[in-house]
Amino acid sequence: MTLSQRFPALLFEPDYATSDQYDNPALGQAFAMVTMYAAFSSFNAFLSAAIKSESFSFALFAFFFSFVLAYISWFVLAFILHIASELMGGLGEIPNAIAFTGLGTAPLVVTSVMSVIFTIVGSELFSEDPEGIQRTISFGINLLGIAWGWTGVLCYFGLKNAERLSSWKALGLSFVVFVLFAIIEALNSDIL
Repeated sequence: MTLSQRFPALLFEPDYATSDQYDNPALGQAFAMVTMYAAFSSFNAFLSAAIKSESFSFALFAFFFSFVLAYISWFVLAFILHIASELMGGLGEIPNAIAFTGLGTAPLVVTSVMSVIFTIVGSELFSEDPEGIQRTISFGINLLGIAWGWTGVLCYFGLKNAERLSSWKALGLSFVVFVLFAIIEALNSDIL
């Protein structure tokens, strides 16, 4: 399956899109997916920092930090999920976890593009935002990405297909990871 075939399948047929990840982990496609996510999310970080601080150097720092953080998050999450699934009886190897976790950024690519659009439009619509509407909408977009992506739905199918966990174990582990990431996102967004 090519990347152009896998991308929409990850969004709309995740079980099918991850079904080959135990026997043939798509590491190259996972790297490409994470790179797309890193590029869009970093561009959004650049725009947000430039709008808020009006400092090019700070915005550039935000871009590079966000770009590197995407790759660090990918590998850390892959290792955590692999170790957890191994403790729960999973049969996968670390390349399987790296592949399905990387492929799980497909929804994050979509939500990052949405965030870029919202950052541009929101800076005009909500230049003065005392109620925090822009922050709440951004949180909602990010929450959608983590629920759909590498810590949610795609995490479940990746654990089930690439790590060969039972459906219930995959559901439980992906739910725990999703809740942890949702809490982290809420704390970072100042929603709580």
